[in-house]
Amino acid sequence: MPRLDARDLRRYAQRDWGAPERLARRERARLPVDERVRLGIALYEATKATNPGWPDEATRRADLDAHMRVKRLLHEAADVGAR
Repeated sequence: MPRLDARDLRRYAQRDWGAPERLARRERARLPVDERVRLGIALYEATKATNPGWPDEATRRADLDAHMRVKRLLHEAADVGAR
C-alpha cells in the first residue's frame, strides 16, 4: 500500500465539506412544489421506517408550538404596513 502524503491529507481535510449540501439545497429550491412535497414525504417515511417511534409526543408538541408561533408572527407582521 502506498504511503499517504501529508500534504494530500491536509488538502483533503481542508476541503469545503459544506459545498455538496449548499449545492443540493440550491437544486432542491429549484424543484417544483409538488416534487419538494414528494421528497418531504419520502424523507418522513424513511425516518418512520428506521425509527417507528418518531416523532414522540414531546417532539410533536414542540413542532406544533413552533408552527403556532410562526403563524402568530406572520399575523402580527401583516398589520405592520396598515399602521
